[in-house]
Amino acid sequence: MTIWTPDLTAFSGPLYLKLVKAIEQAIHEGELPPQTRLPTHRALADRLGVTVGTITRAYSEAERRGLLAARVGRGTWVKGAQDDPVNGWVIRKDEQEGTRIELWQNLPVPLDRAAIIRPMLAEIANGELNSLLGYDNEAGKSGQRQLFINWLADQGVNGSEECLMFSHGAQHGIMLALVATGCVGETLLCEGLSYPGMLGTARQLKNQVVGVALDDEGIVPDALDATCRTRRAKLLYLTPTLQNPTTATMSLERRHAIVAIARRHDLWIIEDDVNGLLPQDPMIPLVNLAPERVIYLGSLAKIACGGLRVGFVLTPPALRNAFAQAMRLSSWMVSPILIELACKLVSERHIMHLVEQQRRILTGRGELLRHLLPEARWQIGSMHAWLPLPEPWRSQEFADAADALEVGVASGEHFAAGQFAAVQGVRLSLSQPASDQRVAEGLSRLAQLLRGSLPTNPLL
Repeated sequence: MTIWTPDLTAFSGPLYLKLVKAIEQAIHEGELPPQTRLPTHRALADRLGVTVGTITRAYSEAERRGLLAARVGRGTWVKGAQDDPVNGWVIRKDEQEGTRIELWQNLPVPLDRAAIIRPMLAEIANGELNSLLGYDNEAGKSGQRQLFINWLADQGVNGSEECLMFSHGAQHGIMLALVATGCVGETLLCEGLSYPGMLGTARQLKNQVVGVALDDEGIVPDALDATCRTRRAKLLYLTPTLQNPTTATMSLERRHAIVAIARRHDLWIIEDDVNGLLPQDPMIPLVNLAPERVIYLGSLAKIACGGLRVGFVLTPPALRNAFAQAMRLSSWMVSPILIELACKLVSERHIMHLVEQQRRILTGRGELLRHLLPEARWQIGSMHAWLPLPEPWRSQEFADAADALEVGVASGEHFAAGQFAAVQGVRLSLSQPASDQRVAEGLSRLAQLLRGSLPTNPLL
């Protein structure tokens, strides 16, 4: 830990902002290089003769600006490029041959989708193609939206054509939601372990992310209520079904409790339901319980084709115009050709065939997981599992050791929201490898790390 003590007399403004400016200048001039650990809140407060609250506020603001990083138990340090997990959150392909096996990312199970898509592309090419080659309404055509509303109704998701708009996948939907709710730069609440894509988007938009405690059903109602009483926020991001990375799924009782808290504290809820249709018996979504405040995000990426990049958003009526404006400003519209292809997948029921194929494959891979790594948490339909790590393992150390065995896993550090203490565990994607054999081999290598000997592989 450095004994750095800044001179605040050269700066103007409130005390906490003077300290932020001093940190920024020291980093720019090289006085505080990357990885430099700063004094504790109490130590720096004593040196400067200010309150601990002033230091806490300054460090938090410097972290929000991307200057510092902090973790409970590790202190506060100057960020380097490697400290931002979003920089490492990239697509890694699992090749059918080779010794490296990726259990890294939740990509759809490899299937022959071309056999389904090819004739649909031919139909589009031979149809009214010119009508799909021009600019269109930012939300998509009314008939296309109604088709999706009917399909969602069949899956138990309530909505109306006027409230649905298409997006470039759920990731784009998250950005639209942050902009449309006016929450850019504001406090954003989420599960303590949350989706890295959302966390990266929030950092880009300068949101102060606050992670809330979670248990086997996801975010804890009492913890959320207590956070709302101490932190001013108007937006809550959740993945209620097959939570990423823990696989937690909220009971109906828990869903009602979260909605009640959101109403009490006037929170908008972003419901990321990209995994919602994967279980055999999907849960009632939050949007059905509170359509006036839930922004529902879905996508065909996980359940059909990642390359299609078509998502959909159900917006509360009060935000409809704000979402339309956010879409126009971000990309004007989603490609009408892609939307038309997505509509064909939905209308001809091919999409549920793909979902059923994926469920069947994931169920088999889940059985492999239970045999080889019974301590891992997994639920039927889930693309991923969560592996809690015993002492003395730390998540990044385990990920590095797995990498040395040529197995890619996602460290818990990628999912830690704000200053939430990262739980020691790793996420394992069961969907990404090209075959069951590769899944079994990858899991066997991970079991070797935990137990020190190679367990029996049922497929070798």
